[in-house]
Amino acid sequence: MNSNKIEILERALAREKAARKAAENILEEKSLALFETANQLKTANKKLQKSIYEKTSEIKGVFDNLVDAYVLMDLEGNIKKMNDAAIELFGFTTTDHVNVTSIIFKEDYGYAMQSFYSLIENGSFSDYEARVTTKHKGIRLVHINSSIIYNENEEPIGAQGIVRDITDEREVERIFNEQKNQLTAIVEHSPLGIVLAREGNIIKANSTFVDFVGFEEEELLNMSILDISFPEDIEKSRSLIKQMENEEIDTYNIVKRYRKKDNSLLIAKTTVNSVKDSLGNFSYQLALIEDITNEVHESSMLAAINSLIGSIIGKTDIGEITWEIAKNTIKLFGFEECVIYILNEEDNVLEQIAAYGSKNPEGKEIINHMKIPIGKGIVGSVAKTGKAEIISDTTKDKRYIVDDKARYSEITVPIIADGKVIGVIDSEHSSKNYFTQTHLETLVNVSNLAASQLKSAISIQQRLKVEKQRNKLLVDLEQSNLELQEYAHIVSHDLKSPLRNISTVANWMREDYQDVLGKEGLNNLDLIDTTLEKMENLISGILNYSSITNDVERTEVDLNSTLEDVINSAYVPSNVAVNIKKKFPVIQANKIRMQQVFQNLIGNAALYIEKEKGLIEVDFTEDKEFYTFSVKDNGIGIDKKYFKKIFQIFQSLTPRKESTGIGLSLVKKIVSFYGGDVWVESEVNKGSTFYFTISKA
Repeated sequence: MNSNKIEILERALAREKAARKAAENILEEKSLALFETANQLKTANKKLQKSIYEKTSEIKGVFDNLVDAYVLMDLEGNIKKMNDAAIELFGFTTTDHVNVTSIIFKEDYGYAMQSFYSLIENGSFSDYEARVTTKHKGIRLVHINSSIIYNENEEPIGAQGIVRDITDEREVERIFNEQKNQLTAIVEHSPLGIVLAREGNIIKANSTFVDFVGFEEEELLNMSILDISFPEDIEKSRSLIKQMENEEIDTYNIVKRYRKKDNSLLIAKTTVNSVKDSLGNFSYQLALIEDITNEVHESSMLAAINSLIGSIIGKTDIGEITWEIAKNTIKLFGFEECVIYILNEEDNVLEQIAAYGSKNPEGKEIINHMKIPIGKGIVGSVAKTGKAEIISDTTKDKRYIVDDKARYSEITVPIIADGKVIGVIDSEHSSKNYFTQTHLETLVNVSNLAASQLKSAISIQQRLKVEKQRNKLLVDLEQSNLELQEYAHIVSHDLKSPLRNISTVANWMREDYQDVLGKEGLNNLDLIDTTLEKMENLISGILNYSSITNDVERTEVDLNSTLEDVINSAYVPSNVAVNIKKKFPVIQANKIRMQQVFQNLIGNAALYIEKEKGLIEVDFTEDKEFYTFSVKDNGIGIDKKYFKKIFQIFQSLTPRKESTGIGLSLVKKIVSFYGGDVWVESEVNKGSTFYFTISKA
């Protein structure tokens, strides 16, 4: 081997040694670094194990001490792990191998499955509520927040959830809401108005107070207590509110006036209490408001009524009563004027009969005394309808009638007695919207009180007027009767004398010229005699009719004796029998008058019987107040259409020389004097029955 090759080998060996040395150095360095790294990993691993242990212990502590139930389950719903709270809630452990589907309340099963599928799809859900069946506690309502558990490959392997029992919580909530609703109902339906305010500003009002004042609750929330207070009461209210805000007082009572939305008045007894917060600091004012408007008005009205009663009691003169009503109305209300109208039924108008104010500046005289027809003007309309009215602006009412001067407001109230308007109370005022509902209600009460007294006074006045007219009529009638009787006697005497002279001359002619007159002439003289006889009977009948008056003294009349006299004296043909059915009573009457009645009825019956065997039956019945007598025959009868006509004077249905047409009218006149009546029942060809009654009194 040559030297060059040896040199090359030596250099190669040297390089190899150097390379090995370098490799050893590198290996030594890497080993040292690896050793150091291993030591570092070992230290880190210890730290990690410690951290894991700590975290595991921490999680275990949280798991064990979690107040709400914790449940871990696989994707099939099998429960794998539970904390103590879960075991306490459900009543079983994981060793019982329970599936969640077995504890879901059956009616919630569908909803539970939908929620589980949503959990798988979305990875979690919160605020899920459902009912579950527990081992010892029965059915419970639970609130659940749940999430999916994934492996290292992000694949779902189970689910975990926090379960909170909210059964008792919901029951408390239900009771609270129920009590809240009950309290709200009590507040809203309370007969007292209830208002909650802060610094005098309304923040809550119940429906009763809303009804009291007429404002909507939304309107009240933009108002203060002072905004609806009566102006004269504001200062006092402001002072009390300030004292309460400064905690100087906790409560106060006040009777105050509130302004309603329609500007009318609410008088209320108000109790205000301080409402404090948990620290005892003033927070709200709670006001309880009792409406006493009617009581106050009734008290005022009672005083007015007492005054009115005292002023009109015992008075019977319409003028005096109406003047007192007008005066007391002015005194009660402070009106500018008051006018009383009374109905004049004859003329159908309302007449001003009393007034206080500008229409009577002096005494009890009315200036411009008006009469208003029913239905005309506001006064006439109220009288027609019987309904009171308030006119806030008369310029807008076409019915308004100017009296002494035009005014803007008018209040008109009818005076009604027994459902009938007998007058009107009317008042006017120079201001618009002056009269209130309170005025109207009180004035209606005044009207009702005055109605009975006025009705009594009007009745007395009408009775006195009627009595005066009746007395005058009786005097005139008595004078007329005397004159009529005198006239009847004179006429009777003056008429009968010529008739007797004619009869005498006719007899002379019959005796002296019998041969000359012949048969026809003698028949004519007989006709003259018949006519003269009929004429004399007619005159006698008129005299008897006119002489019947009610001034004949009543005595005891035995009708049995009277009937016997009538039958013996009356013309009754031999073919007619008169049958007195039973013994007749003794009555209080006039014997001659009773004789005239029975004589006319029996004689009339006998006159119109044309049968071979005639029959007249006389009978009677009685009740507590009247005797009813009857005269029945089997004569020719009377058509129904003549039942009224036959009792009229000078009416005779068949021309007979014996009939004057006065007999039945005479019967009617006599019977009427004894408070009775007379009538007939009859059928043609079947006879008639005449009835008449005589009062027992």
